[in-house]
Amino acid sequence: MHFDFTINNNQKDKTLIPSQGLNKEKPHESSDDKGDKDVVSLIIGNYGRWQLMMTFLLSLFSFPCTFHIYLPTFTAKATKFWCRRPENLSSLPLDYWINYSQPVDACSVRVLPAGITAESIMNNTAPILDSFLKCNEWDYDRSEVGNTIISEWNLVCDRATLTNLAEVVFLVGVGVGGVLGGWISDRFGRKKILIGMTIAQSSLAILSLLVQSYIQYVLVRLVMGLVSVSVVYAAFVLSVELVGGAWVTIAGVCNFFPLPLAYIIVSLLSMVLPNWRDLQLALSIPGCFLLLSWFVLPESPRWLLSVGRMQEARVTLEKAAKFNKRDNLADLDKLLVLSKSIRAEEPNVLMLFKGYLLKRTFCLFIIWFSMTIAYYGLLLNIGKFNLGNLHVTSIILAVVEIPAIALSIPILFKAGRRIPIFITMVVCGLACVASELFSISVQDNWVIISCLMVGKFAIASTNIMLPIFTAELYPTIIRNLGVGASQISSGLALICIPYLWELAKLNEHLPMVTIAALSGAGGAVVLLLPDTINSKETKRLPNASYNHGTFTVTDDRGQ
Repeated sequence: MHFDFTINNNQKDKTLIPSQGLNKEKPHESSDDKGDKDVVSLIIGNYGRWQLMMTFLLSLFSFPCTFHIYLPTFTAKATKFWCRRPENLSSLPLDYWINYSQPVDACSVRVLPAGITAESIMNNTAPILDSFLKCNEWDYDRSEVGNTIISEWNLVCDRATLTNLAEVVFLVGVGVGGVLGGWISDRFGRKKILIGMTIAQSSLAILSLLVQSYIQYVLVRLVMGLVSVSVVYAAFVLSVELVGGAWVTIAGVCNFFPLPLAYIIVSLLSMVLPNWRDLQLALSIPGCFLLLSWFVLPESPRWLLSVGRMQEARVTLEKAAKFNKRDNLADLDKLLVLSKSIRAEEPNVLMLFKGYLLKRTFCLFIIWFSMTIAYYGLLLNIGKFNLGNLHVTSIILAVVEIPAIALSIPILFKAGRRIPIFITMVVCGLACVASELFSISVQDNWVIISCLMVGKFAIASTNIMLPIFTAELYPTIIRNLGVGASQISSGLALICIPYLWELAKLNEHLPMVTIAALSGAGGAVVLLLPDTINSKETKRLPNASYNHGTFTVTDDRGQ
């Protein structure tokens, strides 16, 4: 899932841009080292014990959300199936039954002559009729995964496309939730929406255990997608609004660490709980405990200031300052008086398509679409590779994301954005091509897995860096619009993901070649954009005079 590094409060107030924390300030600098800090940082500091505790707690909200995104890797795993044996042939070995009754596929079964026995089939004396019937009952290979949604509702043969439909519906919910999540969070506050959506998420997770039909399951997944991404958005926004300076980027990137850990947890639990309802229940319980955080988590003081709720902001800031052992509360009232927003011009969508921004918007549409296809194409289709044990492969490909996330922090500070994103996307494309070439020539699973590890490592790094780069390419006043527009492109890619492996019907190598081509093309398009890390120039809107946009003394990260 992608996280917007742009936070836009209501239209009449300031806009908070976490990615702008990437400045010359070092994490170890105290709040007194800078004279241009916003009110919140002046009072509680850029980072302290209070922020450490809160950001750690907020990062935990990514776990249940990632659980529900990754679950279908096991709960919707396609396995070998065959038309069920009749009772009088239950003693017949499976191989004999399949070879005799289903010479074409498991969707049709040979008409059995009267009096046929298991012995006659085994000694090749059973008559063979050329008449076939449509199969209506199947058995499934449960050696790797147990009961899945496919086996429970027989999503095979003419119903096979319904498996993809379930995930398309979920990802549509994710796309819609990504757009609505920011608006809801800005309108009603971070904390209320975070806890409210967590309650909804936990309730839906339990409800999914009770569904009795495929239609009910799809409807629950639709709402689950919308709710889950809203939880992620609210938790992410709140965590980066509690810190300042360079810690904004560090806190934002650290929110990605639960993702690979969640993939590993799902993989391990699936080995112990192979049946999808048991696995769903086990992964639904942790989210319920997060509801207790209501008594600990604060509302974002920056959001409170932006909507004029000064008294509530004062209480939160006083508690945080005392916890951080800050002794500058004497000036609190004076600083709060200064926290008023200034906006010279209201943003509109047309600004994205004027002057130099037209090129940036168009390029970012392509890059986000390509990156999403590559990242989620590898992540959600691990089972399609058939590389031995699904659980082991899943864990290995999850582990490589951890160093990718960790290395993204120094890369963002030292190497810029454009060249690292270009390199990681091209490397991902080359790794995908290499995996296909080795699958033809070497046919060694571990060689192929190694190629996929390289590709996953590279595109996971892109997934961290691209949101920051996107936010910095737009002027403050329309930055949230720009990032939001990019997420539309990402949402379209998400809808395509479940159908990506359908290309294998044309050619078995086509899905990976498609991922490689899109990843490489996206990397090439990145070179058409300017880098932003050392940019000193004032960002002006095309065909517009300079204005202070959404700058406010409450939070200077938008400038």
